[in-house]
Amino acid sequence: MEVNRLPSDNFPEYHLKLDYHVEGPEQKPEWACFHLYGTIDQTPIDERFAMHRDVAFNFLQRIRQCLRKRGLHLHTDVLFAFHAEYDPLFEDLRHQLHGLVGEPVDLERFLRDD
Repeated sequence: MEVNRLPSDNFPEYHLKLDYHVEGPEQKPEWACFHLYGTIDQTPIDERFAMHRDVAFNFLQRIRQCLRKRGLHLHTDVLFAFHAEYDPLFEDLRHQLHGLVGEPVDLERFLRDD
């Protein structure tokens, strides 16, 4: 997935790409691995992170955390503001992880900041 935005009064210019793949047994992969890279306001971004399958759909929050660690306070919903951009990603991720609607989530894992 790739997003580009020109600068506006409230937000810097950015050009970001998000690549992902799953790892683990083919029948039920355990991990979603992400690579976020590009630039925000000419600041290079290159972050890799993995999330357990039950919390992988919360990857936008993880992206926000990665950006905050770099001192960039850009709202994630701005990065992926339009459903047309991220809905196919969610659906593909769900398909690759063999995720089911209503599947339980480990709340402790979900609430962790790591």
